[in-house]
Amino acid sequence: MTSGMGKFLLVALVAMSCAFTFLAANGAPLACGTPLVRVDTEDRTLHARICEIVASALPMLDGCHLKLTKPVTITFSDNLENAHGSCFGLFHPDRKQVELLTPRAFAQAHDKSESWHAIPLAEHFDAIALHEFVHALVDQTAVVERSCTADEEYIAYAMQIESLSDATRSRLLKAVDASPPIAMEEINPLLLGFAPPSFAVKSWLHFSEPGNGCDFVQKLMRGDVTLWLYPE
Repeated sequence: MTSGMGKFLLVALVAMSCAFTFLAANGAPLACGTPLVRVDTEDRTLHARICEIVASALPMLDGCHLKLTKPVTITFSDNLENAHGSCFGLFHPDRKQVELLTPRAFAQAHDKSESWHAIPLAEHFDAIALHEFVHALVDQTAVVERSCTADEEYIAYAMQIESLSDATRSRLLKAVDASPPIAMEEINPLLLGFAPPSFAVKSWLHFSEPGNGCDFVQKLMRGDVTLWLYPE
């Protein structure tokens, strides 16, 4: 029979154990089932969603020469900006970190977007998470220094739009008004800077044409080809 003092000590130890477990879970990014990927959020539903996006996409990315070999952490923010203004997501090479808008902030930005608003919010969010994760894998996989932003964005946008459902992709193509064939010269840094949705769609259309696909992605990562307007 347990004494009153013994019961008190047992309850106290269990409480301490629970407290330390809670702190460990909330004091650092939670790991996904996929090795090397961690998601920094206390929202368990969001954590599971991001982990599922990554796990589902890895076979496609691996088939396109994009390898996960180093840790990647995914975080969230209510406001994101790059050199061109507000954005849906970012990859920070120095920190090996993907940063996404929180779902609420993302929904607001989505509603304000003229082109991306044409596709369902949930698919857009998932596709952006994939887009930024692709940047992380390009950073790990590319064998040459990437001096042309358009080269890397081609890869990220091609994978982003490839991940959409057929119906959603068709809606986006109609909203942007682009159709094949796409000459390589059409996909350049100027288009990326002035019309990112058009660059995105044309990248996917070019990627989808026979003879391009993952072979072209590999050429970009090896530095065999570039979308820079004036290659050396």
